[in-house]
Amino acid sequence: MSTEIILKIVIAAFIAVFLGGVAWWARKHPNRSKEYPEQVRMPKVVPIVGWLFLVVGLLMSLVSFTYDRSPVGARIAAVAIFLGGLGFVLMYRNFYVAPRAHEVAFRSVFGKEHLVPYSDITHYSFHTMKGQPYLTVKSGDGAKLSLNIRAYDMTPLLRAIDFHKVTGHWPARTDMTAGGPGAGKYPSGN
Repeated sequence: MSTEIILKIVIAAFIAVFLGGVAWWARKHPNRSKEYPEQVRMPKVVPIVGWLFLVVGLLMSLVSFTYDRSPVGARIAAVAIFLGGLGFVLMYRNFYVAPRAHEVAFRSVFGKEHLVPYSDITHYSFHTMKGQPYLTVKSGDGAKLSLNIRAYDMTPLLRAIDFHKVTGHWPARTDMTAGGPGAGKYPSGN
C-alpha cells in the first residue's frame, strides 16, 4: 500500500468518527432555547455550517466579482454558497418544536407558527429514512410536522399516540380556569 492510500483511509476514518461524535453529542445534548426551555431547536452544528458557508461565499464573491477575467461559473457558485449559508442560518433561527402534555407547538423553517392539540391530529405515521425513525403528524387545519424522533425528544406526543392506540381517542385536556394552577405554565414563545 502506498502512503497516499493510507493517508486517504486515515482521513476518511477521522472524518467518519468526527461526524459520528458530533451526531452523538447533538442527540445527548438537545439545543434548548434559554428563554423558553420547552422549545428544542436544531443542533448547533446547523448555524456553524451556515456561518461557514456565508463567510466562504462572501469571500468567493469578493474575489470572483472583483477579478475581471473570472468565469461566470465562479460567480454563480459564490452566490449559491452564500445563499445556502443564509438558508442554514435562517432555518436555525426559525425552527423549534415544543411537545407539551396536550399539544405540540412548533415553528416551521419558514417561520410559520403552529399549535396542534393532540385531539386535532387526523393522521400520524412512523417511517424510516436513511436508518433514522421519523414521525409525521398532520392536523385537521393542514399543519404538518415531520421530524426525526431520535434527534428531538417527543415523549409527550409519543405517549399521546400510545394512548390513542389503546383507547381510540386522544387524551383530553382537563378543564382549567384562567387563574387556575398551571394556566400560565406554557407561554407561546412569541
